[in-house]
Amino acid sequence: MEVLAVIPARSGSKSVVDKNIRLIGGKPMLAHSIQHAKESGAVNRVIVSTDSKKYAEIARDYGAEVPFLRPAEYAADTSLDIDVFLHALTYLRDREGYVPDMVVQLRPTYPIRDPKDIGRMVGLLAQHPEADSVRCVAPAKELAYKMWRMDSTGRLTPILTDIAEAYNMPRQQLPPIYYQNACIDVIRTRTILESHSMSGGYILGYKMEHNYDIDTEEEFAIADRQLAFRMGKTFAYPAGANAV
Repeated sequence: MEVLAVIPARSGSKSVVDKNIRLIGGKPMLAHSIQHAKESGAVNRVIVSTDSKKYAEIARDYGAEVPFLRPAEYAADTSLDIDVFLHALTYLRDREGYVPDMVVQLRPTYPIRDPKDIGRMVGLLAQHPEADSVRCVAPAKELAYKMWRMDSTGRLTPILTDIAEAYNMPRQQLPPIYYQNACIDVIRTRTILESHSMSGGYILGYKMEHNYDIDTEEEFAIADRQLAFRMGKTFAYPAGANAV
């Protein structure tokens, strides 16, 4: 079984400037995802999809392939995952005749993840040929059964209606709710190429307790401290290395 890991690392971040290559845990952010893929034991090939020559050079330094630079139209704030992955897989198929069985999406904004989770999710999809993808989920702190939509007149409509008046029930009596934390996605290649979908219709869930996605300076600081704690060291960065 051929498994490809794709790390989408565009250069246009605004919330934390250049966060995909900013030093965290002693190395550029995207380098952690490259390492996770290689340590998983489940991935045959790791590529980074980026629009930046600078990012590409860093990715190669840490052992990933960068067979192309992503076109600008797929590297905007509004670009969709499906466009990025269709571009990557179509390029590899047309230029190299390479079509993996599965694709693992590892967003570089997760410098902390367990590489074993990658292997377990690949194994889970392999065990279920009827499934199109596996998505990692975490328990939601707020129940969707207690959430509402409000129209222009102020009238409320419950988000979920499969349980009558669930919004009036104690939360202890309601089923657990999970949110997708986007740390790892495993998708069959045919789902992307043929169905033009990043999930398909049959999605398996893989429960994960922790979430270290980085989208703000505060989240960056938390993840950096956690990495330092795990590695038992303090990271000394060159002057200006983490300036934004």
